[in-house]
Amino acid sequence: MAMSSYESCRAESRPSLRCAHGRAAIAALYAATITALVALWSLVPASSALAYVDPSVMTYTIQAVAGLAVALSAVIGVVFRRTRRKLYQLFNIDENAHKIFEGDVSAIDPSAPDAEARLARARDTAASLADACDEQASDKPHRMRRRKRFAFALVMCVFMAFIVFIAPALEIFGSNGDSLVFGLGVVWWVPVVFCLGFAIIAALLVSTLRGRPFYVAVMVLFALTAAAYLQSLFMNGGMMPADGGFIGWTDWFFIQKMIVSGIVWIAIVAACVVICFKWAHTSLKATTAIACVIMIMQLVGVISVGIEASKTAVDEQSKPYVTQDSLLTVSPKSNVIVFVLDTYDTFILEEVRKEDPHYLENFKDFTYFRNSAGTMIPTTNAIPFMMTALKPIPGQDLGEYRATKYERSTFLNDVHDLGYSIGAYSDSLMMDFNNPADRAIASETLNVHPINGAPLDIWQTFLCMEQCALYREMPWVLKPAFWYYTSDLNNRMIADSGTGNMGDSLYELDDAAILKMVREQGLKATDEGETGAFRFIHLFGPHFPYNVDENGNAVPTNQSNRERQAKGSMKVVFEYMDQLKKLGLYDQATIIVTADHGVWFLTDDPPRSPVSPIMLVKPSKAETDEGERERAVISDMPVSHDDLHPTIIGAMGGDSGKYGSTFFEISDPNRIRYYDSTTTAGDLGQRFVEYEIDGNIFNMSNWKKTGNVWLGA
Repeated sequence: MAMSSYESCRAESRPSLRCAHGRAAIAALYAATITALVALWSLVPASSALAYVDPSVMTYTIQAVAGLAVALSAVIGVVFRRTRRKLYQLFNIDENAHKIFEGDVSAIDPSAPDAEARLARARDTAASLADACDEQASDKPHRMRRRKRFAFALVMCVFMAFIVFIAPALEIFGSNGDSLVFGLGVVWWVPVVFCLGFAIIAALLVSTLRGRPFYVAVMVLFALTAAAYLQSLFMNGGMMPADGGFIGWTDWFFIQKMIVSGIVWIAIVAACVVICFKWAHTSLKATTAIACVIMIMQLVGVISVGIEASKTAVDEQSKPYVTQDSLLTVSPKSNVIVFVLDTYDTFILEEVRKEDPHYLENFKDFTYFRNSAGTMIPTTNAIPFMMTALKPIPGQDLGEYRATKYERSTFLNDVHDLGYSIGAYSDSLMMDFNNPADRAIASETLNVHPINGAPLDIWQTFLCMEQCALYREMPWVLKPAFWYYTSDLNNRMIADSGTGNMGDSLYELDDAAILKMVREQGLKATDEGETGAFRFIHLFGPHFPYNVDENGNAVPTNQSNRERQAKGSMKVVFEYMDQLKKLGLYDQATIIVTADHGVWFLTDDPPRSPVSPIMLVKPSKAETDEGERERAVISDMPVSHDDLHPTIIGAMGGDSGKYGSTFFEISDPNRIRYYDSTTTAGDLGQRFVEYEIDGNIFNMSNWKKTGNVWLGA
């Protein structure tokens, strides 16, 4: 017996397991078809070619491509329809369920006794059919079961989770693995698990809404996600890098971006809400389909970033990390110690001295070089230079320079060959552990080595990844709230190893924590090197954001200021020197207190103001015949970071002349120094512009371009 339309609807409302499998198969078919269409679409865009193409030839090409597109779409359409028909037959699914059918037509004899009754029933049936057709044709909110509302809500919540929170985080971490302590291979699952979990919870909450509120809620989710997607594609020009430099968010350049992006966001949300009120059900289905297409397209991008990241990824079991190993050990024989306080500019020290004219009394036996020049910016360029003594040569590609700097450098090898143990403590060494040469250099240090499981703080890692994602996806007016600094991210992602072994604890640029460690545990004199110990200790210094007070104690972010944090970070140096004095090793130690760079700005223009890292140098007693000093000596000799390496090698008894002149050998007050200013370069990545400084560094008229420019990624 044939099933009536009513019975078919009843059966459809309570599907059997077989029907459920059928729906799943149909859904898979739709997904596969959409994926195939998107895959074909992704082949269409191409990068511009700088060549002339004959228009007549191009016309034939367009015709051929158009014909191929028509043929492929026809094939896909035929395959889709036939496959769907077969699936309906296989799972016994009634295609006509829920459809409205007009009853059989029959003539009514006016003379028949029941003619009036039959005519009335026919009119009622026609009116019911008309009302049913009007309801199905209407675009007003439809009554949906909870599970159907949940399905629509889940798609939109996953759409937002993936586009706003997951994909940007994975792309940023995948593209910047060399700057982050944990690469994509370690952290990829963190945003996926958390965000998908939150998406399911959000979908359950949204599905509790009924009628118009449900439609509006889903549409708002779509509008916000679409606005974020368009923001990242078209409205992020001029975004500042995560280098911790000062950003003038109140400059007109940023204000106008905030206004434009704000208007675009409001327009997108308003338009979507209006469309939802006018065409509720159609807009729900359309936005769901659009969301699926965008997710597939974005997934392709994420996969490509993951593939690229995997090419340079290091096996996590054997990957070297910068640990705290031997941070608190010195040699009983000879010590050369370099403190690098990030962004500590000479003018900051001068401000501190104005507040406390006796501040330099803490540096008895030191020479304070207040006419000091750096070499390059930012930290990711300056620290590697300080560890290699290599700058790019004229005409060299910056990418090639960065990739081979440790391989071509002899500096750390010379230190090792002089019998000094090496401790290199910085999150910006920029070593490529896929490069055997860099691994070999790392193996010569005491602290850069594999550990027993990377101590990852999962929750903080999730927050860090989402901070990065939202900085990229949010409108300009909200970007300041999500601005981040790479070193700060690295610090937050690192968890306590829990082993009590400093060799398993990763090094963090946390001045308050380091000061506490030095105070509580103290330094120990240990023969780890045949001749002595070389320690290179990178500290956070007076770097924004300000979270250390003048006593070296941690405070909430931005509850301090630059001068207070400058004093607080210097407490680490003072405590370290006090510990050396207690061990009786201070006099024979060479100590250099400097910065990786001074206060600087990333700009296409010449430097806005002088950039002068602090430079205070104490030679060992063996290097000088002078008696005990009552106070620090102030020198205006033109020194620079170029003089760092000969001073270090000379203090170890090596051939300092191989690297140049030591700080104390410079006697020419007219000496020219060279500084590489990093500027933006659009799609070319970074650009180094070389300046010569002829005279006092604080007179900008003494800064002139040499004509040397380097480009590269």
